Amino acid sequence: MDSFRHIGAGPHGDRSTVIFKGGRFEGPRLRGTILPGGGDWEIIRNHDDQQTAHLDTRYNLLTHDGATIYLQTTGTRTGKREVLEKLGQDESITADKFKMRLHMTMETGDSRYSWVNDGVFIASSGRNGDMVIYDAYEVLPSMSEGSLFDLFLLVA
Repeated sequence: MDSFRHIGAGPHGDRSTVIFKGGRFEGPRLRGTILPGGGDWEIIRNHDDQQTAHLDTRYNLLTHDGATIYLQTTGTRTGKREVLEKLGQDESITADKFKMRLHMTMETGDSRYSWVNDGVFIASSGRNGDMVIYDAYEVLPSMSEGSLFDLFLLVA
């Protein structure tokens, strides 16, 4: 992550933005780099001892062979408030201490990757210090093909 900007408590919750400096992704069907300048627009809501962050991220991916793919995720990060308030500061907090689940939408004009325009994608995600890590999957159309296809591991 490159920069964090706290906007403050508004009518929808406590809003912040985080801009990413880039990263990498790699898997059986996609690999390459995450271009700098993407980010996360999040709203945090506290309830009792729990916290929920509503996530809205946008990235540009550059594949190893030069295609640009737009990636947007929406989802939630939930867990104990005392744990989530230390994310990014306490590297001993591991992904098994909270849940971070995402729906992913991808888009490209490159015909080699046109299959991403119609796919259904999900991710389980976590944080390690200032890095965000996704295990991303494609949900396949038929149970006879299996239900998930390992798409890539993203580190931003």
